[in-house]
Amino acid sequence: MAYLGVAILLGMVVVSVHGNQTALLNDLFANYKSDVRPICGTDAPIEVKVGLAVRQVMGLDEPNQILTVNAWIRLNWYDCQMVWNATEYGGISQLILPFEKMWTPDITLYDTNVEEIPGLKDYRPSYNSDGFVTYNFPTVITSLCKVDVTYFPFDTQTCALKFGSWAYHGLQINITNRSSAGDMSSFKVNTEWDLVSVPVERHVLYYGCCPEPYPDVTFYVNLRRKPFFYLVNLLFPCILITAVGLLGFLLPPDAGEKVSLEITVLLSLAVFMLVVSDTLPPTSETFPFIGIYFLLAMMMVTLSTVFTVIVINVHFKGQHGRGVPRWMKKWFLGTLAQILCYRKEMPVHPMTTSVNDDSGLHIQDCTGDVKGESTNVLNYESELTQVMKEQLIVLKEINSRYAQKDESEAVEEEWKKVAVVMDRLCLVVFFIFSVVCTLGILLQCIVESG
Repeated sequence: MAYLGVAILLGMVVVSVHGNQTALLNDLFANYKSDVRPICGTDAPIEVKVGLAVRQVMGLDEPNQILTVNAWIRLNWYDCQMVWNATEYGGISQLILPFEKMWTPDITLYDTNVEEIPGLKDYRPSYNSDGFVTYNFPTVITSLCKVDVTYFPFDTQTCALKFGSWAYHGLQINITNRSSAGDMSSFKVNTEWDLVSVPVERHVLYYGCCPEPYPDVTFYVNLRRKPFFYLVNLLFPCILITAVGLLGFLLPPDAGEKVSLEITVLLSLAVFMLVVSDTLPPTSETFPFIGIYFLLAMMMVTLSTVFTVIVINVHFKGQHGRGVPRWMKKWFLGTLAQILCYRKEMPVHPMTTSVNDDSGLHIQDCTGDVKGESTNVLNYESELTQVMKEQLIVLKEINSRYAQKDESEAVEEEWKKVAVVMDRLCLVVFFIFSVVCTLGILLQCIVESG
């Protein structure tokens, strides 16, 4: 019997609450118009407070400059037509009503690529007995965002989310911000971006179409990129490829792979340049420092290719028989060779013997004053002398040719030494240039991006 009495009592309470709620709704909607702005007494503007809680940064499409954010939008306003005495209706102090039956401010996200805020009409606002309305709903915001890639991949992006009324001006709806910053307490970590802050500002603008003011609330989503991915996949490979390009100056010109190596490095840098250009937005206002670094690296490899060709030309220049100019000997085989720690070997000149036609050909008369030698002996001596003279002429010719060969080899050796010094000079100059450019651009990006 006790359980039956409790059940009957609960049923009576439910019927009473249902009856009070039905009576409340009938009284509230007797003269309620959801199509027009609520006006009670004086035509005072309705104060609408806008708040934003950033849930997740889904992505920043940098080529198209579009930010996608998962957020919770929080709206508060006062509806003078939805005021009732809770004690007259069984203590009912709150109602959750369908969106399509109620008047709601047309809060619009400016600079968006969709017609309306997703989820705006899919949820229900909550009404209190004092007339204050709370409407919280989740949404996915896609907004235009001007991207500045000057310090990529150490850049910080600021995307403005501007909320305001499209149909009502400031004398009808006064839009203000709920707090001094957006809510970040429920933010989920993004793999590419860190959410730094979400400050908010209220603006009052006058447009050329209308004399009335149009207030808006703008949330500035400050994002800082996580650079590790781009350092590993873009910047470090570029530095390594540039370093490989410098190794071309260490290859001997006889190897035949110096120019091929430089051209291969140049093509690799061009591929990385295309990857970077596909990642960044096509803008002419700002150019990223990493793009400048790629351009400098390509220019350096191009110049190294040119100097490699010059070095190869100098290396084989001695085959034309031209001697090294005096100024080149002074600078390349003298001053620069000492600075670059190149030890010049002393040339070894072959020993040449002066061969005269009459050297060693004076045949003494072994018979002294002996007279009456036979004619055959005299003829034999004259023939022997003639043969020895001819052999000496041949030896002189051979010696002359060996001397010319040694001289040409000495000239070729000097040109090869000049080419080696030029190779070392280019290696040192391009190494210093690459280190200065790399450190300078990296430090500039890190310091300026803050």
